Amino acid sequence: MPYPTRRGFAAGIAAATALPMPYVRAAADFMEPAQIRMGYAPYISAGPYFIAEAKGYFKKLNLEIIASSHVDGSMSMPMLAAGELDITGATISAGLFNLMNKGAPLRLFMERGRESPGMGSNGILVGNALWEKGFRNLAGYRFARAEKIAISSRGSVAQYLHTMGLERAGLSVDDVDWQWNMSPQVSIPLLKENRVGILNIPLPGAYAAQNAGVGKVATWSDEIAPDFVLACSVATQKFLTEKHSSAVRFCMAIMQANKEYMEAARSGKREILEIIAKGTGLTAEVIDSTRPRWTFMQEDGQPNLKSIYAQQLFWHNRTELLPNLVAEDKLFDDKAIVEARKRLLDKNPFI
Repeated sequence: MPYPTRRGFAAGIAAATALPMPYVRAAADFMEPAQIRMGYAPYISAGPYFIAEAKGYFKKLNLEIIASSHVDGSMSMPMLAAGELDITGATISAGLFNLMNKGAPLRLFMERGRESPGMGSNGILVGNALWEKGFRNLAGYRFARAEKIAISSRGSVAQYLHTMGLERAGLSVDDVDWQWNMSPQVSIPLLKENRVGILNIPLPGAYAAQNAGVGKVATWSDEIAPDFVLACSVATQKFLTEKHSSAVRFCMAIMQANKEYMEAARSGKREILEIIAKGTGLTAEVIDSTRPRWTFMQEDGQPNLKSIYAQQLFWHNRTELLPNLVAEDKLFDDKAIVEARKRLLDKNPFI
């Protein structure tokens, strides 16, 4: 199946502006007050949500966000499938595809971060002994033979990245010793003692561990798999259909916040740093220290579908974690982002 191109996506938006659509409602109905129950993980990548909430963008569109924080985005997926949440963010993983494949009526509807060149937020931390051996860049994965890779769970972003890194260096998954079910609380002390050799840590944790002498950041996610999609917003098909105006307004607020988030990643605008600091519980100085390696946000939420499809095929073809594929036309519903983009182009209520 040919992948949708950026040009094709733009054509879809143009078509949406020209053709009458049943889901485009009258202005009064569109702005009907609504609540959205949303799950999120309190990390820097949630910055657009923090910005939209702090600057009143949801309120301006008659939306009230009932937010619940989850340490790991995957923890909110059962709540979404059970109808206890309307929207959540989810990393692209074998677990997500399995949940969708087993009949949960879920759809990705907005990209929520990709690891673009220079903005990868996942650091590959290696032990000091392995660093001295020569593992100091992507090609350093060639020194990983027989090393222990600490990893929290099968089917995760970390497993995908390490596999790609190993293969780019000419090794395979069978050349290393995978240490499964290791949380950072367990793996970081072991790395410091050189009892494991490699692990994946998102920012700001990667810098904190390096500054504490635990190990060294040898390479980054964007170097291993440029432009791979890290996460998407997910909702039930019922919500996207029956609460379409709410979904569109949510996307409008996030699109505006995406723009401000990306500008701050480059400029270090103090206002945005403080908003993200408050949302994450970190200091503005810590947030600033991670720039520009904030997870890249596509302003209009347009998905890198090629990456999403490739990740699903990876889990299906290369592991036993995904027995069946989700049909590609059942993965992503773009109606909300298409209309949100159109409305912002017609009249941006935030400027």
